[in-house]
Amino acid sequence: MAAPKVNPHSYTTVQPTGVAVPRPSASLVLLDSQNRILLTHRTSTIGSFANAHVFPGGNQDPEDTSSEFCAIRETFEETGVLLTTSPAPSSLVSTFPEVRKAIHSHKLKFSDFLSSNNLAADVDSLIPYTTWITPPTMKKRYETKMFLAFLPVSSSVEGTVEENVNLPTSDGGVETLSASFMTANEILAALGKNEIILFPPQAYLITRLSRFTNDTSLSVQQQREAIKSWIEQEGVGKYVFEPRPEGKTKDGKRLILGYGPRGDPHRKSVLKFGKGGMPADLQIMEATEAAKL
Repeated sequence: MAAPKVNPHSYTTVQPTGVAVPRPSASLVLLDSQNRILLTHRTSTIGSFANAHVFPGGNQDPEDTSSEFCAIRETFEETGVLLTTSPAPSSLVSTFPEVRKAIHSHKLKFSDFLSSNNLAADVDSLIPYTTWITPPTMKKRYETKMFLAFLPVSSSVEGTVEENVNLPTSDGGVETLSASFMTANEILAALGKNEIILFPPQAYLITRLSRFTNDTSLSVQQQREAIKSWIEQEGVGKYVFEPRPEGKTKDGKRLILGYGPRGDPHRKSVLKFGKGGMPADLQIMEATEAAKL
């Protein structure tokens, strides 16, 4: 068998059949002290997911010792939120904007930044939360390992070092226009009105979380325990999603996407693709309900 070749335009290896080999990447679903979800708003000029709201994440670099490390590095680059085993001192927090620029421009390695400041990425705090593989019809393909993590439930006073470290900001327009924590309700309401763009992975993961984070009868910590129990019992971390069309709604206006043999067999994405291939009218629903549309 001939060796794969490199496509210089997509920076993705291409098999002799012309199908791009998925590039390893990682992404982080991060919940703050109120169980709000961290989203970034991508710029219109970025190559992938332009104008969309996504979780922080990106391609795995040679320096990344694991997918978890990649997710933590990308989260820091894109939002300034740093997940380390011990908190960064306030004197270091003030340098984060310059450090992020240096890391993004490859003038500084994230691992060197951590080691020189006696910090370690908190990789053990990340919980596997599905894997998504881009369809083979796409020119740029990724195999993205999703992780879930929780910021401490803290009673600390706003403005302390801990709060400052966990305050998201954009990267100055390099890749993101904004970075902020939003409730699942806020995100899904905006999605329902087509006020924001989400792709199926983000919509699916947020929808699944919402049943827990919207349960006001539970404390923040109880919501977290329920989430972790669900992930373990359902084996969510072992799901590998390979979205594929399974038909259209009866009116022919929207596609019904399944998730492949290794994904969630009980749910579907229902959506249409608008200008530039951007998804719209996206819903995540039970397979039995999608079949009625």
